[in-house]
Amino acid sequence: MKSFQIEKKYREIFSVKDIGGILLGSFILAAAIQWVLVPANLLTGGVGGIAIIMRFLTGIEIWVWYLLLNIPIFIAGYKYVSHRFVIYSLVGTAALTLFLGMLKPIGWTLNDNLLSALLGGVIAGIGSGIILHSKGSTGGLDIIAVLVRRFRGYNIGQVTFASNLLVLSLSLITFNIKLALFSAISIFVSSQVIDFVIYGPELNRTAMIISHNCEDITYAIINNLHRGCTCLPARGAYTGEDINIIMVTVARTQLPRLKEMVFQLDPQAFITVSETIEVYGKGFRTELSDF
Repeated sequence: MKSFQIEKKYREIFSVKDIGGILLGSFILAAAIQWVLVPANLLTGGVGGIAIIMRFLTGIEIWVWYLLLNIPIFIAGYKYVSHRFVIYSLVGTAALTLFLGMLKPIGWTLNDNLLSALLGGVIAGIGSGIILHSKGSTGGLDIIAVLVRRFRGYNIGQVTFASNLLVLSLSLITFNIKLALFSAISIFVSSQVIDFVIYGPELNRTAMIISHNCEDITYAIINNLHRGCTCLPARGAYTGEDINIIMVTVARTQLPRLKEMVFQLDPQAFITVSETIEVYGKGFRTELSDF
């Protein structure tokens, strides 16, 4: 048997727009940390949160700890991510380190921990989301989140929030339980905003429809919903009957209309609906913007 060597034809594209987004997101994230979270004694997530803890413990500036903590993570993650992602992440880490050094904590607070947690979480989430949407990261737990997303399929925001439970546990060393809980609110808000920035305001839905009236349903989907669909041949395990399964991905707002059409055409139809994080192709995203 002859063996063939498959040549990798995919070429990573480095974009000025992406680098600009990483720089903008890094500035926004640094501003959230230095101008909102630190004055309120609250944490941001990931390595940035650990760096804040170390600052309170040692007095050494946040940017120093941030840089030192990222070195082993980059070394460990290098072999599992693309070269572009590593380079972009180095840019993001360097930019965030620079901005953390430039933007000093200011002497005002909102005098309300809840408002500080909400505002800091939103601003930090916007900054982190812009960076990740630009195919980069700020190192640290962002790299871990991207790896888990790639190999396990979980949302980046979900992985970020789960990993930050460790940071919250460490925060009890320097902060009381009240500030730790407010920090948890900030981190949770940030994780939700990250997913909003990366994936958009509306997650799509994928429906699997089992029906004897396949032709009429596919016609209605194509002509009334203006969505493409695929008919998958299948066989019922109990009846042994050949049947088609219709697979279609729609916007969340189109789902009620889809179900209404299907049950009007076949009241005995069987439908399963699942949340779809990302969709690429005609009618949805046309540009692959993965890491």
